[in-house]
Amino acid sequence: MATYKDIQRETGLSLATISKYYNGRNVLEANRVAIEEAAAALRYRPNAFARGFRLQRSRTIGVLLPALDNDFHLKIIAGAEAALRDEGITVIVMSSPTPAAGAVEVLRSRMVDGIIAIPSPHDVELLREAAETMPVVIIDWEANGVDADRVFLDNVQAGALAARHLLDHGHRRLGLIVGERTISTMRLREEGFLAELRAAGLDAWEATEGPLTMEQGHAGAFELLHRRPRPTALFSTNYELTLGAVIAVNESGLRIGRDISLLGFDSVEMAQVTVPKLTIIEQPTRSIAAEAALMIHRRLSDDYIPGQQRVTKLVAPRLVLGGSVAQLES
Repeated sequence: MATYKDIQRETGLSLATISKYYNGRNVLEANRVAIEEAAAALRYRPNAFARGFRLQRSRTIGVLLPALDNDFHLKIIAGAEAALRDEGITVIVMSSPTPAAGAVEVLRSRMVDGIIAIPSPHDVELLREAAETMPVVIIDWEANGVDADRVFLDNVQAGALAARHLLDHGHRRLGLIVGERTISTMRLREEGFLAELRAAGLDAWEATEGPLTMEQGHAGAFELLHRRPRPTALFSTNYELTLGAVIAVNESGLRIGRDISLLGFDSVEMAQVTVPKLTIIEQPTRSIAAEAALMIHRRLSDDYIPGQQRVTKLVAPRLVLGGSVAQLES
């Protein structure tokens, strides 16, 4: 399927000029002829969604999520809705657990003005196509090939912050419970964690890898707790892994903050009910959603031009102190 970029390569004209022509605005006669000839040669057909986007906005934004079954995703919805409400923009939420859900196509059929997405891998190509006609903002993990603005947690800093806290408390035998490294958030958190250890002259640690599930957090913590010598501290790199790790430590009979230290991730509510309270790396989820909403609103306020320079914003993590990391004697 031909796109504006293909016409740009054929004509040498700017994407702004091509976009202006297809949205009913005046261009030079020579440019009009060049665009129409290139479009005919490429068999390009203007997208009806793009024309609707320009001429009659729906004042709705789609929020696309892999699922609606965890706290992180629900906070993204709440943060986006709160940020857009005052602008008179309504949020339409779609989950996309499988390709059969057809979530991107459903949002486009509803004539949304843009999409905020935590993309599932099967949605990446359809989001790439959507970004040809409307603003798309990607959050949580990198979706290569989508021409979109992005808002991410600074995951390298998050991992480094966790490592520094454990090192500052005298821990040198460390265990890391990480999700699948093919997921950019997991890979970057681990990179930040290990880089901080190496900078401190520490070249030995234990790690487990698996799906981002409570079951994996439980299995990973169980495995690390039975290694000899046992790590003195564990760092779990997302909410579900943290929940599973807490359960595994409790089942082991070890006392968090005394027999084993545990630093969790993105589990503010759970941190309040553990004994002692859990020390965690907090991901400011509502801030991430609000930043994404601000980005998409700015794009809607301007003329949207496919191929225009996009923005990536990193949001800083925060260390929330509890009592689950013990100070070791030096």
